[in-house]
Amino acid sequence: MPVTAWKRNGRPLRPLQRVEQRRIPAGHLALLDEEKGPVSLTQGRVLIVDQDRHVRRQLLDLLDEQGVQVDAVTTAETALKRIKARAYDAVFLDQEAPRIGEPVLMMRILRIRPRASVVLMAACNSREFSLNAMKRGAFHCLAKPVGPGTLEIVVRSCLERSHLLRQNAELQRKTIQDDLTTAFNRRYLDAYLDEELERDRRYGRTFSILFFDLDHLKDVNDRHGHPAGSRVLREVAQLIQGKLRKSDRIFRYGGDEFIVTLPETGTEGALCVAHRLRRVVRSHRFLATAGLAVNLTASFGVATFPQDGASQKDLIRAADQAMYRVKTQTRDGVARRERE
Repeated sequence: MPVTAWKRNGRPLRPLQRVEQRRIPAGHLALLDEEKGPVSLTQGRVLIVDQDRHVRRQLLDLLDEQGVQVDAVTTAETALKRIKARAYDAVFLDQEAPRIGEPVLMMRILRIRPRASVVLMAACNSREFSLNAMKRGAFHCLAKPVGPGTLEIVVRSCLERSHLLRQNAELQRKTIQDDLTTAFNRRYLDAYLDEELERDRRYGRTFSILFFDLDHLKDVNDRHGHPAGSRVLREVAQLIQGKLRKSDRIFRYGGDEFIVTLPETGTEGALCVAHRLRRVVRSHRFLATAGLAVNLTASFGVATFPQDGASQKDLIRAADQAMYRVKTQTRDGVARRERE
């Protein structure tokens, strides 16, 4: 049920609402980044899920001294909505979570945010309770009432973990992503295809790739400059990615050449996807945000594992050769490998 939000300056309470939100000034805690110096905790955010008004107020008082931003809710439904909307550095969850129950709620939180730091709070925090909670995915367990010293340690730990996870995610992104287009890079393509083809070989699955490049991109570079051509490459990669399944991936192979991988897709299905993507490119107006309306087309080649190639090298060669036939004949088309 809704909870009354309060102000701690003596003014009358506001009307009933579900979420209490507080922006707290910077405090004394800060995480250290070797290159950039202290990271402001005003960018960190904590969610409190507890029906007990006194517990919420106590935590707000304590977190006030830590300089973090805090949201407080009273129902599991509201908590899930908030977690879907933003990533929290820590979620303080009452053991007796309302309506859904703590075990189910924590599971749903971690399903939405697998890397969330969930801190369980219980009136009696036994060793057995803590072990069971951490086996289910809890990052930490606290006994009520929470003391300021303990809270400071836990908050610091959650924020440090969040900071490191963001750094690791950014490092991983730079390792596998093409800097210009945001598509996956060729280095990751090699590793991905080796793993995917081995899996398909083991389980007898089919797998297709599309090899495509843009027709007459040189004209864009000559007329509007190379920065415009670079924007076109980024735009086409994002355009194609938006038309693929979650299991499909787009890689920048080199220059204006791209590869799209289609797991568990045979030749006929891959041809259909290629024709659909060809129409998407043809109907799109590139560089519209720059005040231009550039029309481009693309040529596609299709190859399917294992009949067109048993290794990634053979598969890519087959798709490339099929694409080259289109480039030397009609352009703006789709071809498959010529089979004997």
